[in-house]
Amino acid sequence: MKIIHLSDTHIIDSEQKNLYGIDPAFRLKKALKSITKYHKDASMIVITGDLVDTPSKEAYEVFYDIIKDFPIPIYPIIGNHDKRELFLKYFPKLQYDGFVQYSIEIDKFAFIFLDTLVEDKPFGNLCQKRLIWLEEQLKKYRDKKVYIFMHHHPLKSFLYEMDNIANLKNSEKFWNIIDRYSNILHITYGHLHRITQMQRKNISLHSTKSTTFQVAFTPNETKEYLTNEEKPTYCIMLLNDTGLLLHHHEYLNENEKYLGYC
Repeated sequence: MKIIHLSDTHIIDSEQKNLYGIDPAFRLKKALKSITKYHKDASMIVITGDLVDTPSKEAYEVFYDIIKDFPIPIYPIIGNHDKRELFLKYFPKLQYDGFVQYSIEIDKFAFIFLDTLVEDKPFGNLCQKRLIWLEEQLKKYRDKKVYIFMHHHPLKSFLYEMDNIANLKNSEKFWNIIDRYSNILHITYGHLHRITQMQRKNISLHSTKSTTFQVAFTPNETKEYLTNEEKPTYCIMLLNDTGLLLHHHEYLNENEKYLGYC
């Protein structure tokens, strides 16, 4: 099975000229054009939060208009830049008890989409209601290979602002539940605007770059948060019986035929 992972699209409304000199809508359209060309066989596209930059009806309309007719199913979740009320006007079916969380199953796989948003805050949290729902889903899919998607990273990234200001505040409660299930294979998150890969016990984790601006590698001791001009990516997730293969594709400069040898 193939899944395409996009993240942090940060769409702006049509009256804003750009975001850090970037047109977020253009970059998202470019990503979808690349996916159409190379990955028509994908089972789904998942966008792991921060769909818009400043939440407004106009920004969500721009986002929705870009993705609404795409031939591959798109599953968005929300991040700290999003608003549930505005999001659910466009995606009313993707909710449970007021939160943007849902799950689907395809053959031997189950996919769980979490809502880590704390409205108007950069950090995330999973309240008791959301944690109960998560465990209910894990019990339901005990016989499936489980993949989890969320916005905030549940392990330290060693990036100062992300770990001290914009982290998942109660990650220990999340892991207390996760550790009870041996069939969870992988966790995908957004938020970091970087390619990162982590491992905790038998569970692998990853993020990919934003489709808009990227975050520089600024370790904790620098106490900085800097953007940079690295190119955006989307991640190609290839799932099979034995594990997972990830490719992070820089899609702005699309492939040209290479006549030499590697």
